[in-house]
Amino acid sequence: MNNRLSLYAILILMAVFYGCTSNPLDVNLPKKEVSLNYINVDDELYKKPKEEVASKVKNLEQQLGDLFMYELSQNIRQNIDDYSYQAIYNFYNSDYISDIEEEKQKLYAELPQHENKINKAFTYLKYHFGDSILPENIFYINKLFSQVTCAQKNIAVGLENYISPKSNVISSIPNAELYQWQRDRMNIDFLERDVLLNWIQVQLFNELDEKLAAHIIQAGKILYILNAAFPNAHEDYVLRYDKTQYDWAVKNETSVWNYLVEQQMLFKTDIRVRTNFLNEGPTTVGLAVDSPDRIGQFLGYRIVKGYMTKNKALSLQALIDTKYNTILQTYEIQ
Repeated sequence: MNNRLSLYAILILMAVFYGCTSNPLDVNLPKKEVSLNYINVDDELYKKPKEEVASKVKNLEQQLGDLFMYELSQNIRQNIDDYSYQAIYNFYNSDYISDIEEEKQKLYAELPQHENKINKAFTYLKYHFGDSILPENIFYINKLFSQVTCAQKNIAVGLENYISPKSNVISSIPNAELYQWQRDRMNIDFLERDVLLNWIQVQLFNELDEKLAAHIIQAGKILYILNAAFPNAHEDYVLRYDKTQYDWAVKNETSVWNYLVEQQMLFKTDIRVRTNFLNEGPTTVGLAVDSPDRIGQFLGYRIVKGYMTKNKALSLQALIDTKYNTILQTYEIQ
């Protein structure tokens, strides 16, 4: 009898232990995953006869709507009308763009595995937010090194951002036109992460014009929901840091937080301060030269993750609705 009770006690303790250490974001998904529609606009328009361009553009407009037309107009630097098809043909057949398109075609064989990861990530988001979170189309179009753009229903991706920086076409671009830190970010392993991040930001959050603290917490919410789309990813992937950058951020978390408090920056509305601590760049302006960029996003993620660890029953939608100062008050440096 005592042996049986001891066995029950062990089983209960094991259940409690694994329940406490399990990942709350790694939820049980339905067997049928989301399957999104992917369209390669570049492949549709590159090296196509001039007489086919007009009909292809019209068909793509019907499928992809205003976002497609906007991206196309940005490329040829004019609004799209019946006289634009020559300009579109010329764009895709210019020497510079042709070199980029040839290099991008080397990525095509890798796209299915990344699309599968995108589908899986959206399956996780659907679990939390329902069908309304799903885009209708994801399309690849030359964006002249602008990464990802989202509209109400569609996502545009510039694959040229994921060409190897060691390729001849990227190496030939002067450093004044493409900085080293931008080249360092050209890694297709982050394709799905970048797509989901931009979609979450556009679909679930409104633009802020607030104190730095509010922006830090909103950035943290976005990254935490991104983590929910990739529940088994390491923090450095979610943050888009390499190991050195991530280790620096963790090691200096206390000193960075103390710096923000001592300099009374958290409640400033200065746009330059927000830009320095939240935007992409070679480093975080105002900190050590070896600091990673976006350190404000890192802090926001750590603060929100700590808050959600203490409030495991809180839904992601409830997290979005939670006031920034409510979350900020719970911050304890790990």
